Amino acid sequence: MTPFMSLLLPIVVAAGAVFILSMIVHLAMPWHKSDYANVPNHDAAIAAIQSLNLAPDDYAVPNPRLPGGGKNPNFIADFERGPTFHMTVIPPGGMHMGKYMGTWFGFMLLVSAIAGWVTGSIVAPSGNTRAVFHFSAIITACSYGFGGWTLSIWYHRKWSTAFKGTFDGILYGLATGAVFMWMWPKM
Repeated sequence: MTPFMSLLLPIVVAAGAVFILSMIVHLAMPWHKSDYANVPNHDAAIAAIQSLNLAPDDYAVPNPRLPGGGKNPNFIADFERGPTFHMTVIPPGGMHMGKYMGTWFGFMLLVSAIAGWVTGSIVAPSGNTRAVFHFSAIITACSYGFGGWTLSIWYHRKWSTAFKGTFDGILYGLATGAVFMWMWPKM
């Protein structure tokens, strides 16, 4: 078993590598440009939502949480009539990218730490570098890559978006596996 403390540097470096790779994926690569469609009348859509004076939260319309749930005749009629949608209302104000980036990097540290911990419980120091790559890459790819599937299953998010997220996860897994293989403790 590899001591967790000996993996702290590879964990931070792996998180940094994935952070940089994610910036390249989202800023320079074209495949996420079609994740969200444009609303035909942007100003009217914003005005309509503003007129509802909704607090920041997640909303479903129609909401299956009506009395009787999905069997409530009002819910069924509204759902069949459409349109139905899920939306997240974000508080007004500027985008605070520092907060988003910091939270994203914290998540990357968590995923890298879990990958390091699990891999370290399987592979000893100076162990087989192919095994280090294999386990850390698979754990990381699964952690990043499959979260979007639940949004497609339950919230009708485009499957193409979930699959693109899975592809991103595979890239992040390969980067993490390479870092762990390179920096795995030798003794």
